Amino acid sequence: MNPYQQQADSLYNHLITMESGAEPEQLFLCSYLLGHISLASAEQGDTAEQFDQQVEHSLNDAFKVDKLSEQDISDIRSLWHTLTETHT
Repeated sequence: MNPYQQQADSLYNHLITMESGAEPEQLFLCSYLLGHISLASAEQGDTAEQFDQQVEHSLNDAFKVDKLSEQDISDIRSLWHTLTETHT
């Protein structure tokens, strides 16, 4: 397994663990990110940084069309950045 897939698996598993004890608002954030991590993990790459960039790209594209509040977008970005800081 290459670093790209290791990053995908690590972040996915961490979010699944977070989701199991999450409050409703946190549950939404975890679920939203899990979907994007799943999409990015289906792509090809070699490094953890490439995986993170793929998720960032996916999130940015989704934020343009999803009907999310600015607070939801901010909270999703915050959780994503926290995850990448602790898993890189």
